[in-house]
Amino acid sequence: MTSLSAADRDTPAGGTPAPRALVLVPALAESGRVSGVVGSVLDALDADVLVLDAGGNAFSASAFPDRVTSVGVPRGVGSAVRHGIEYALAHGYQVVTRIDGDGQHDPVVLQDLLARQRAGADLVLGSRYHPQSHVVAAPPTDRIALNVMFRSLVQQVCGLAMTDVISGCWAMGREAMEFLAPRIQVRDYGSTLEILMLLGLSGRFSITEVPHPAIYAGLGVEQRYGADRLGDRCARSAVYLEVVTDVLDRHGVNAWPLLVQR
Repeated sequence: MTSLSAADRDTPAGGTPAPRALVLVPALAESGRVSGVVGSVLDALDADVLVLDAGGNAFSASAFPDRVTSVGVPRGVGSAVRHGIEYALAHGYQVVTRIDGDGQHDPVVLQDLLARQRAGADLVLGSRYHPQSHVVAAPPTDRIALNVMFRSLVQQVCGLAMTDVISGCWAMGREAMEFLAPRIQVRDYGSTLEILMLLGLSGRFSITEVPHPAIYAGLGVEQRYGADRLGDRCARSAVYLEVVTDVLDRHGVNAWPLLVQR
């Protein structure tokens, strides 16, 4: 039996190889989980991996396979994502995907994200709140309310009917990357919300989503979302509102007439 090369496995019937993807894995104090996440990505997908080390990690880059690169980035999810997109552009990648380093995403879903992106979508989100999403570890009430609030706002202002606007699992093509690289300003939480609104308000990009299992907080809901942390959890809504306000201000959009009319 003749074995197929990676390029052959990714070559559609038409004979043109699919562009190689880069998987971004932001990691902040995730030493105990990142290696497992990276290994699962490599098992699920023929792609390169970029670990975005935002600090608090003890892993060594030499511990990863050759297809994996680790780079230090400024602290904050938004900063890590921006650096990852800039890296992808500088190294010639045509498509980039993202999952978090804490284990709350299923790398197998990356195959669906890439298939939809290669079919023509500029941005594909992995939605934990999709009607077809299997619930492994349910999100806490404040996260559900947060998503409902902001997906409604995104739909009214940008015209995008999405079920998960704060997902940390997505794929995007090079045109979207080139558009976003000089425009991303979020340094911490709210990166996906900013990306979604920037692309949506431009009116130039196709955006869709696929089901993703709800594996909330890598099965660590009880540690990360205890009642004693409720104040900190709910404070994130203010951070997200700041992100939305900043994007609308940059575009000169007066959202209130739109929200009232709809």
